[in-house]
Amino acid sequence: MSDLPGGPTPPPPPPPMMGGPQGAIPPKTLGDILSAAFNIYKANASKLVVIVAIVVVPLSFVSALLSGVALAPGTRTVTILGQPTQVTDTRGALTVLLVAAIGAAISVIIWAVLEAAIIRAAAEATIGDPVDPEASYRYGFKRLGSVILVSLLVGLTVLGGLILLVIPGLIFAVFLSVAIPALIVENRRGTDAMGRSWNLVKGHFWHAVGVIVVAGLITGVVSGIISSIGGNAWFVRWIFTAIATVITAPYSALVLVLLYLDLRARTESLSAQTLRSELTASS
Repeated sequence: MSDLPGGPTPPPPPPPMMGGPQGAIPPKTLGDILSAAFNIYKANASKLVVIVAIVVVPLSFVSALLSGVALAPGTRTVTILGQPTQVTDTRGALTVLLVAAIGAAISVIIWAVLEAAIIRAAAEATIGDPVDPEASYRYGFKRLGSVILVSLLVGLTVLGGLILLVIPGLIFAVFLSVAIPALIVENRRGTDAMGRSWNLVKGHFWHAVGVIVVAGLITGVVSGIISSIGGNAWFVRWIFTAIATVITAPYSALVLVLLYLDLRARTESLSAQTLRSELTASS
């Protein structure tokens, strides 16, 4: 027996599942969402971290290389009044713009794949299904165009709101915060995903604000502490910045997915089986 000394060790509990296979997923408080995200992360940490690391490590290296080397001011020694003097030469505006444009294009494409892959994996983890990094990335590449389109539409909407005295932009950001999960889980495209997010948040605005702000503070503090260890050397800074992102990104994705599912649970009957069927249909 497992409770006797020397007996066999009982198997570990299965990953946490939101709701029973047939029962409706219950609404969650802010604390419930944050703790559920942590527990799901802990149960799937290795695979979630691998999904993020595959993209973040090379992408952050390229970013650090561009900022730390390609855009770093050059120095040369000149003789002034018979004395050797070091002069700093800043990069030309055209060079800066070109390098920045290349870096931005790479970031947008790769982050879109990562966003689709990690949110897909997070959604599967919330219902206790196994996380498969390879399958998650196949899905990410399959939905690349849709994710980029929705991200750009959301970004332009929020930017337009920020130009209009800032506050509207923040409001838009909250109302559109679960557009990508709606795309990933329900296969809603373009403005349909944005409309779905808006309707889900409507009536639960302050609940969404609380979850987003508190989760952002948690990941921001953890990321800031780890990133600060890198100091000023670009290579060391890259290492710790990558570590910080790899650690915090899965938690952020889980919180976002859990918020999306919670908003659905508050407005409609949603079960783990329904969610599993949606994920299968959108594969």
